[in-house]
Order: sequence, then structure tokens, then C-alpha cells
Amino acid sequence: MEGFVRAGEPVGLIGYVDERPAAWCAVAPRTEYYAIVHSRVLPIDEPEDESIWAINCLFVQSGYRGRGTTLPMVEAAVEYARSSGARVVEAYPVKALPGDPGRGMLSTFLAAGFTVYGEERTKAKRNVVVRRSL
Repeated sequence: MEGFVRAGEPVGLIGYVDERPAAWCAVAPRTEYYAIVHSRVLPIDEPEDESIWAINCLFVQSGYRGRGTTLPMVEAAVEYARSSGARVVEAYPVKALPGDPGRGMLSTFLAAGFTVYGEERTKAKRNVVVRRSL
């Protein structure tokens, strides 16, 4: 991460509550995430398309979880991607509890206007791919 920051590469967004950092969301063109583009368990179409962005990590610090912090972070990530030229935003949340604190819950992404994408082709048992067209 330090290398990305020093190179001026955006690595995500920080969410604040009362001027204190409470959440972080990684969002960038999907082509920046080698592990996603080359995944054997996710249905990745158009692997070279830089207009498809990915939210690949969503973290809320303990003490702020369960307080409605996640949905605004997802919405901010979508807006950032849109303003940076994305035509699609993709994410990889967990389907059901217990949630992975680094991926977010499916219900949050559905509330943010995402739809399930390629579930029948997803080999991962706990995760699902969701997309939102911009």
C-alpha cells in the first residue's frame, strides 16, 4: 500500500465519523487487482476492460460496526468510480452471516443498487459477484 501511495496511485477511500477514521474501502479499476482478474472461482468477463471497477475490500473498524457505516462507504466508492470514468462497479460480498469483515454483506450491496451477477458460474461457496452499471 505504501508503494501505491508514494506513486500517487489511489488505493481507496477513508470514511470518517466525527472526524475520526472509521472505515476504509478499496476501489479501483478491476485491472489493478491481479488476483481478481486471474481468479478461478469468480466469473470474470472482459478481464482487460479498465472501465469495470472493483470494490475488493471493505473494512469498518470495531466500535463503528453495526452503526450504518458500510452503506455510505459503498455509495461513496460508487460515486468515486463514476467520477473517474467507470461504467460498471463490481464487488464480492459474502452471501450470509457470519460476514467477512473485509468484504461486506450482500444485503448492503443490494441496498446500494447492485445486482447479483453470474452466480451460477461462481465457484466460491460463500461469496457472490455483484455489479452496478453506472
